[in-house]
Amino acid sequence: MAENQQPECDINKTQEVLNLFQIQREKRGEEWIQRFHDAVKTASFASVTPQTTTGPDRFPYFVLNTPEQNQPFTSFCISNLAEYLIQNGLGVVINPVEGDVDWVFSYGDILNLYLRGEFLTNENKLPEYGTEKIEEDDQILVAQPSEEYLPKVTRDILKSFLIYTGVANPKIMMFIQKRDGQAYQQLAFNVFPEDFETNEDLNFRLQQISWFLPRHYIVAAFPKTSNLVENMLAL
Repeated sequence: MAENQQPECDINKTQEVLNLFQIQREKRGEEWIQRFHDAVKTASFASVTPQTTTGPDRFPYFVLNTPEQNQPFTSFCISNLAEYLIQNGLGVVINPVEGDVDWVFSYGDILNLYLRGEFLTNENKLPEYGTEKIEEDDQILVAQPSEEYLPKVTRDILKSFLIYTGVANPKIMMFIQKRDGQAYQQLAFNVFPEDFETNEDLNFRLQQISWFLPRHYIVAAFPKTSNLVENMLAL
C-alpha cells in the first residue's frame, strides 16, 4: 500500500483545483487530468450535512464542496479521508448541484489512491469487463488476489454488494492470461452469463462491480461450464 503520512490539507491546492475547473470540459486533456489529480489529493474542501449522497448510479458518495470565501470551515481532503472512504464503501463527489457535478471519483479510484498513491494507473489491458473467451494458444495461471491487490475490507464490501444483487455465496478468483506476448491480470466472480437475459445486462453488472475496483483492474465472466470456475474460492 502507498505510504500515506497524512499530508496537510492545502488551501492553495484548492485554488488550483478551482482554476482548473474554469477550463472548459472539452479542452481538458491528459495534462489537465494529471494536474487536477495532483492538486485534488490534498486540496482543502468543506463538507455538508448529511456528508454522503447517493448518485444516479445508486452508489454512495462522500460530498466535498469548495469552501466559501472568508467563511470558516472544517477542512477535509481526499488523501486524509481515503482510509475512511475505503472502510465505508464510499466514492467522492465534488461540488454536486442539481443535475451536475464538478468531479466524481468511484470507490475504485479512491482504492487505487490508497494502494498506489494515484487515482489512475496506466497499464496495457483488455476492456474493463466482458465475457471472457479463452483461445487455444492462451496460457492461464490461476491465483487468489493478495491483500495488497484487493484488501479484505474491499472484499467484504464486494461480498455484500454481490449478495445484495442475488449471489448467495460470492466467490472470486484471479487469473493471468498470456496472449500475444502480453500478460493480462484479471478478476472473475461467480457472476455467470447464463444468469442474465442479455449480454447488456451482464455487462451492466460487471460494470457495477468495476466501480469498486481501480480502473486498470479487469473483470471477466465465465460460463458455468468453464473448467476455471472450480478455481473460485469464497470471497
